[in-house]
Parts: sequence; structure tokens; C-alpha cells
Amino acid sequence: MVKGKAMVKGKKRVAARPAQPSPHCSSGIAGLDGMLGGGFPKDSVILLSGPPGSGKTILAFQWIFEGIRKKENCVYITVTEPLFKSLKNIESMDFYDRKAVESGQLRIIDLRDISKGDSFDHERTIDFIEKEVVDSNAKRLCIDSVTAIAYSLDDKAKIRKFIYELGQTLATLGCTTVLTSEVSEDGRLSAYGVEEFISDVIIRLDQLEGVNGFSRRMLISKVRGRGYTADFLPFRIKPDGIVIYPRFRAMLDYPSTGERLSTGVITLDEMLQGGLFRGSLTSIIGSSGTGKSLFGLQFLKEGLEKGEPCLYAGFEESADQVIRNAKGFGWDIEKFVKSGLLTLRCAYPGEMSMDEHMADIKAIVEAKAIKRCALDSLSSISTSFPHEEFVSFVMLLCQYLRAKSVTGMLTAAVVDSRLRQASESHTSVLYDNIVMLRNVEMEGELRPVMNIIKMRGSAHSKGLRRYDITGTGIAIGQPMVGYEGNA
Repeated sequence: MVKGKAMVKGKKRVAARPAQPSPHCSSGIAGLDGMLGGGFPKDSVILLSGPPGSGKTILAFQWIFEGIRKKENCVYITVTEPLFKSLKNIESMDFYDRKAVESGQLRIIDLRDISKGDSFDHERTIDFIEKEVVDSNAKRLCIDSVTAIAYSLDDKAKIRKFIYELGQTLATLGCTTVLTSEVSEDGRLSAYGVEEFISDVIIRLDQLEGVNGFSRRMLISKVRGRGYTADFLPFRIKPDGIVIYPRFRAMLDYPSTGERLSTGVITLDEMLQGGLFRGSLTSIIGSSGTGKSLFGLQFLKEGLEKGEPCLYAGFEESADQVIRNAKGFGWDIEKFVKSGLLTLRCAYPGEMSMDEHMADIKAIVEAKAIKRCALDSLSSISTSFPHEEFVSFVMLLCQYLRAKSVTGMLTAAVVDSRLRQASESHTSVLYDNIVMLRNVEMEGELRPVMNIIKMRGSAHSKGLRRYDITGTGIAIGQPMVGYEGNA
């Protein structure tokens, strides 16, 4: 279509409607844009606050280079580091575009060079910033950091005056501005308590020390005139920039069906009155060596043989070891891995945060349209993270799997003396079914027995059954009659 010409619609000539500009300014971070309702509001002032090392400058540069990618002119003003150091720190990032710097599409200015070592005159500084934006027709401006400029002023009254006047000027420039602010780890949003009042968006970034090392998170605490998600957003800095792991939010509107699925163990299906409901979650709890992992693998094998995409989420053994273990029972699961029907996702719990593990599992479930999932084991996760994080992870995982109609089997190792306590714990309410495995002393030997503690929405066998780990998997025997012992 030729620009400016009319379109013919029937007998009438209808003027072509010009494309409406987006009201959003993308951050370049998909997860963050979603939480902001589409991105930063255009022509707004965004405050990134946090202690040193929390990721403010990386986020600011990622946002700047997103503008470069969209063919926008940008200005980056540094006050905290020499120009060469600012560039050196960012050149290793995948989003860095050297041509944009060399061509002048991105102007990076060291404000200290402009002042030539003198104290900052706040009016001259504001005039300089305004001139740079106007002369370069910049659509994105970053000042890193506004705190460093304020440090050069000798009293709080001048600092407040400078920040207010800066805010008034920025509001007239027709560009979106990011300000960074250095604050301590006491939870404040700005260094002087003034920056937040001129800002339309405020994001607080933090770096926290935990049992598995340092983790990062951000909190959106203000978006003027728009709804947003006020929640802590875990993130990690990777070569391609900041990656956010937003938490899944489930509603009690997930689907439910009466369709039954085989567990892969015929007698267990009979005990469950026909098998597991599709989309239900089963907890397999038991002491070490009782075959919990085997129950999970046999459950997946049944689905794989019926052509169902399956996920094994392992936290204790490598993928090669899982494949080897399956071969010991005559199961060639490697062919399903090669065909893409089975995904073996094996990682130590401490390699990632709980939110990263959750995001990884979600990505696999959605990319592969997973129908069955075995997680082995929750015990490894519980010993690697604080209890509150562990419980939150289990709750979110269960909500997510139900929402996606994934039938899940989750194992947990518990010593015999604490099995009953585990089956009655507050996490047990998250599962639709609970199967207990344990060793009992019979005729001078320890023998494995099992029973179904719970099955939501269906009658089930309540008796104890002996079972054996055979060369072809789990084999369950007849009900135990007359046996008495500690449950």
C-alpha cells in the first residue's frame, strides 16, 4: 500500500487509519513487561533502587539496548564510573551493540568530564541533560546514578530542589527516563526520600544471601495510573541479560475428569478402583530402599508405551543413571528420550533457586505438552532450602500441574518411625492420593509392605499388601490377613 493513499471499500473511499503508537516502552525483559502490564509507560520516569551489586546498571543498559534495537536514539549518563569502565562491564553482555555506540545512536556521557572536576551546579547539570536529550532526539535516557549527583550537593535542601527540578524537566522532554538510586539494604526505596515522588514507576532490586549462595529479586512497588503485579520477582543475571522467574498464580478453576490412568502396576490399579484420575497428584512416601523411584519410573513407562509425553524431574541422580536403572528392569527408556517423548530433567536442588526450578519445569511441560510427571524426590529439595521456600514450591508445583491436567507422582523419603507423621503433615493436603511404603519385621526379616492412605474422590483398598521389587518392576501380592504391628 502506498502511504497516504485511501483504501477502496465497496463504493466508498475509506482513509487508511494510521497505526497507533504503543503506550508502552519495553524493558527488554519479557517477564518484567508482563508484570508491568506491557512495559514501562512511555515518557515516564522509572526509579531503579537498591544496594550496590543488585543489578540496577545491568537492567538500565538492557532497557537502553532494547531501545537501540527498536531504532530509538538513547542517552546514557554515568556519574559513578569512568566511561571506559562502564563500557567494559557491559561489553560481555549479548545485548551490547558496539555499532550503536560508534554511530552515535547511543551517547554514553561521563558527567564528571563535563564538570571538569568542579562541584556540580544543579541548574547547569539539568540544562546539560536537557540539551543532550533534545539535540540527539533521544527516546530513552538513563542517569546512573541520581544519588551520585546528589552526593556532590552540600545540603539536603539543595538535593531536594535538584531532584524536584530534574523531575519537572524530565516531564517535558518527551522521552522515557530511568534513574538509578543507591540505597542500603534497609528496604528504603530511595536515598533521600524525594526521588520516589518524581517517579512514575519504582522497582526495588536486592541481592540476598541464602543457604545455597546469593540470590536476586526485584519488587515493583509503584506504577502510576496502571495496575501491576506487586510481588517479589526472583531473577538471575545471565549472558543475555536479566531473566525473571515470575511465580505461577493458580485459580481454583482447573479441569477435572473421571478418566482413569494405569499406574503401570496392575494390582495397584485394582487397589485404586481402576487407577489414578487424570490430572491427579500422588505422593509416594517411604523409607530408603522401598522402591519409591521405581514406582515413579514404572508410572512413566506405562504412559510412554501409550504415546504420552512424560517428564522425569530428578534431584538425586543423573540422566544416565536413571536410564541405567531402568535397563536393570528391562525397560529401554533411552529410545523415548531420543524420540523426544520422555524428558529427563536432572539437576541438584542447590544449582538453582526454587523459582528457577519451577520455571524450568513449567517450560518443559508447556513445550512438550507433558501428560505425566514423576518428581524424585521432594526430600532432596526439602533439605536444600528453607522450610517456607520448600512448602511454597510444592504448593505452586501442585497447583500448576493440576492446572495443566498433568498426572503427577512425587516421591519423598521418610524414615519408618515418621511415616505416619509425614502422611498427616500440612503438605499432605496438596495431594489427591498418598501411597505409603515401609519395611516391617516378619518372621525375623524386614519385608516391604504398602497401603493406600488416601485417594480423593474414590473408594480404595485400605489393607496392607506385601510387594516385591522383581526383575521386571514392582509386583504387589495379596492382602495381609491377621498381621498386627505399628502403622
